[in-house]
Amino acid sequence: MKKFLLTAAVAFGALTVAVSGAQAQAKYTFALVPKNMNNPFFDQARDGCKKAEAESNGEFECMYIGPGEHGGGDEQVQIVQDLVAKKVDGIAVAPANAAAMAVALQAAKDAGIPVLTWDSDVLPENKDLRLAYIGTYNYDIGTNLAKIAMTIKPKGGTVCIQSGGAAAANHNERMQGIRDTLSGVKSAASPGDRLTGQNGWTEIEGCPLYTNDDFPLSVQQFEDIMAKNPTLDAF
Repeated sequence: MKKFLLTAAVAFGALTVAVSGAQAQAKYTFALVPKNMNNPFFDQARDGCKKAEAESNGEFECMYIGPGEHGGGDEQVQIVQDLVAKKVDGIAVAPANAAAMAVALQAAKDAGIPVLTWDSDVLPENKDLRLAYIGTYNYDIGTNLAKIAMTIKPKGGTVCIQSGGAAAANHNERMQGIRDTLSGVKSAASPGDRLTGQNGWTEIEGCPLYTNDDFPLSVQQFEDIMAKNPTLDAF
């Protein structure tokens, strides 16, 4: 997680390079758009962005703006569209809904506004709408989680996967990594094929669970699932 303290600084450095050929101006305005603004994980990126702003000697303003809650991504798409209308100099966004975000990013591209994605990327077919993606290898995160589960339960068992947003590309890539590794079969696309006994692993009824980054909800979901499935092998 500490690596994300540097995300904003790296992102906006890249965006500055992207617009450096433009006519010099007093200050660039770059927007950092998280999935939601009530998640301490994204606070780290905000702090990195503000740190880079302070070190820029007034060259750019870091505008940190996003939905109050994770939601389905519609509010975040509207925020990006508004930023395009305001003609900001660059945008870095963590798409909550990868498919829906493509419309806003197409508008940004048409307006000549450089875009980076961070934490979560766009869909593979929309990668031409952004300059780069800054984040983790999400599929590998899922793979490593599954390997740990397999070490503890080598014969397989029942499992429930809890994720954040159903339309978030990074969350779905992690789920695909879990499912592919537990099943031993590579699925065609994220979030992977549901486990129905492959390699000894079965996803229980009612799962996967989606929290939309609502921490109290995530705890309640866990408590409810464990109450109904006290012999669950992996969560």
